[in-house]
Amino acid sequence: MGDNGMTMARSDYLTHDPDIRASLALVSEGTAYFDRTLAQLPDAGLDGSSLLPGWTRRHVIAHVCFNAQGLLRLVDWAATGVETPMYASTEERDAEIERGAQLSASELRALVVRTSDELDEGWRNLNDEGWHAHVRMTNGPEIPATTTIWLRTREVWLHAVDLNSGGTLDDFPPSLIDHLLSNVLSAWRGRRGDENIPNFVLAPTDRGAPKGVGDIDDPDAITVSGTAVDLTRWATGRGFLGITSANGKPIPRAPRWI
Repeated sequence: MGDNGMTMARSDYLTHDPDIRASLALVSEGTAYFDRTLAQLPDAGLDGSSLLPGWTRRHVIAHVCFNAQGLLRLVDWAATGVETPMYASTEERDAEIERGAQLSASELRALVVRTSDELDEGWRNLNDEGWHAHVRMTNGPEIPATTTIWLRTREVWLHAVDLNSGGTLDDFPPSLIDHLLSNVLSAWRGRRGDENIPNFVLAPTDRGAPKGVGDIDDPDAITVSGTAVDLTRWATGRGFLGITSANGKPIPRAPRWI
């Protein structure tokens, strides 16, 4: 820990870009949080239900492992210039998770450590030119390699909660909560026309001004209030705890985020 209580990025990353290093520190903190949450579960508990419909905790763990491998393929692409897709296909990704969920508890726990370490090593050896090289997710737009840090950050923090073993968004750093909310709103705005997403206005009661999918003064907007943590929980599809609507009407389920 640094003097300000923030987790510091490792000193052996090739990049000295302060923004990248701050992002690497946050993902490292999230990885440790996922590991601690998983460690609280006995082996028999891995068969229990996660917070994600249709997935056991084993599925969540396998997904986190193979997500690391997929992102490492993008990092290798950025480092070498040789196109290496994150996944061969969505179907292969889903099948891989199903196979991973059948591993023994010890194999799954070991896979968590190994894949996380391998991804971190890929980041550690990426130079500044590589960080700004463009890669592409499965069937997605081009993104700079720096985005792989954020993609992993949201995975480890949120899926620690999805393990349903004591993790909570209340543990998340405020900056992460704010980034998650902004990310969700941006995703909804981008798909609003295609998916008829309503103009949700998110009004945090503990900080910041309301932000909406559209105009916050729209009389037809659906205003949802709560703490920033409560709003993030709802917006990412993880419950309705602590949120209210402006007119007292039932709040609908949030549109899909990713």
